[in-house]
Amino acid sequence: MWRFNALRQVAVDVYNWLLPLAAINILWFLLSLTIVLFPPATAALYEIAYLAKKGHGPGVQAFLEAIRRWLLKSWLWAIVSLLLLFVGGLALWFYSSLQHPIGTPLFIVVSALLLFGAAAQFYVWPFLMAQEKAYLRQAVRNAAFTVLADPLLAFIYVSISLALVIVSVLVVAPMALLTPVMVAFLGMYSLLDWLEHHRLIPKREP
Repeated sequence: MWRFNALRQVAVDVYNWLLPLAAINILWFLLSLTIVLFPPATAALYEIAYLAKKGHGPGVQAFLEAIRRWLLKSWLWAIVSLLLLFVGGLALWFYSSLQHPIGTPLFIVVSALLLFGAAAQFYVWPFLMAQEKAYLRQAVRNAAFTVLADPLLAFIYVSISLALVIVSVLVVAPMALLTPVMVAFLGMYSLLDWLEHHRLIPKREP
């Protein structure tokens, strides 16, 4: 099944580039502790994944350059995401405590919207890298349409990524070594494979 091609390719590429990716991921972890560099460092992981998908080996220098390149746009993405999360959480709290029959349906609707938003977020940065022009609004729209067009793809890769994060939270070392970069690779590879499968971008020759 073509939807699992990305999973196999991520496993192969992460294995082949294990040392440089581990170094990049440790650097991401350390930079993220500053909070200020967390959004651009996360965006840089997706650029590394994009370049890797195109056949370019990952490197620390490319990672640091990507951090500088995505500094402002990544913080715009982070601020908007946090605001939406805050509004959604506030809505969930309000509707859960609402003493009215309409409260439960509205709580379910808001919960579904938050889950949909989380799934769409999985593809926002991959689209920013894949688009001809890195417009954030266009990337959000494209990510949302992709989840609507192929919810199975989003379910498979969001679920795998979530499982990796949960395991990493329970066992700290993998979180510092590989999990974030693997999540970025899964999002990027699965999206580019989907775009290639539907002939929305040219298929890369092996």
